[in-house]
Amino acid sequence: MSWLSILSVLAAVAATSAEAPQPLPDPADAEMIKLQQERNERVTVPVTIKGQGPFRFMVDTGAQATVVSSDLANRLGLTERSPAILVGIASKADVETTGIPEFMLGTREFYIRAAPIVQGENIGGADGILGLDSLQDQRVLIDFHNERIYVSDAKSLGGNRGYEIVVKARRRLGQLIITGARLNGIDVDVIVDTGSQASVGNMVLLDQLRLRQTHNVGQNTMTDVNGKELTAAVRMGKKLEINNMSLNEIPIMFAESPTFQTLGMNDKPALILGISALKLFRRVAIDFGKQQVLFDLPRSVHKRDSMIGAILG
Repeated sequence: MSWLSILSVLAAVAATSAEAPQPLPDPADAEMIKLQQERNERVTVPVTIKGQGPFRFMVDTGAQATVVSSDLANRLGLTERSPAILVGIASKADVETTGIPEFMLGTREFYIRAAPIVQGENIGGADGILGLDSLQDQRVLIDFHNERIYVSDAKSLGGNRGYEIVVKARRRLGQLIITGARLNGIDVDVIVDTGSQASVGNMVLLDQLRLRQTHNVGQNTMTDVNGKELTAAVRMGKKLEINNMSLNEIPIMFAESPTFQTLGMNDKPALILGISALKLFRRVAIDFGKQQVLFDLPRSVHKRDSMIGAILG
């Protein structure tokens, strides 16, 4: 959803549970793709199109549509174009879209009906973005510890075994939204976004946090998929609570974003949880079929009254 300069932060995870650690399931029947660690810590996977490639597509659970760079669209001869409006974290823009035949992720083949065409530099030099239209009814499992990503159904990925935290989410325009979370004691809706390096809050959330005397830690600038820059204040969220899990000291950018407006999330506190926070976990799974988000704590965490810290950057 957005591509940002990395903000180094001290973050902590706390959880309460007395269960013993369970072995991680072996998703032997699932599609496994090795994560590629690239600049800005983007989560990218290789895909092939029309038998050519592999090409580097970023996995973005916050993007509604699969996106292709203009260079790749021209190289592949994808000349049938239609107009559309592309919503980014900082802007809306008129773009062209194109169909993408024989789009292969591992052994799974798709036909992408209308992929927006953007400049490659606006998506960090990747060849495209793997959006929600390619991920519906699937589970995306990001194994940060082993640097692997799996895309398959929940059963093939071991079900819910091995996850300490399983959170029910609701669907809106293909997006999974966690409700019932609390930030500094304020009720907030949360989107888990693997395409955003940092976490981003809306202005309603900022207004309510000001009453709780959150402190400003500076500013940061983001560039969205349309190439538009947005500079916004960064404040520290003391504690984000999701079920019996909490993330402590989270830096959050606050901005008037078309993304919140498009999802109908402008009138109540909302937060996009970026990958800097997600990387604190051993694994995170976003299950679009079952409408769940699952978290696996690092093995170093003792699940009763314990905390971990990590420097991100």
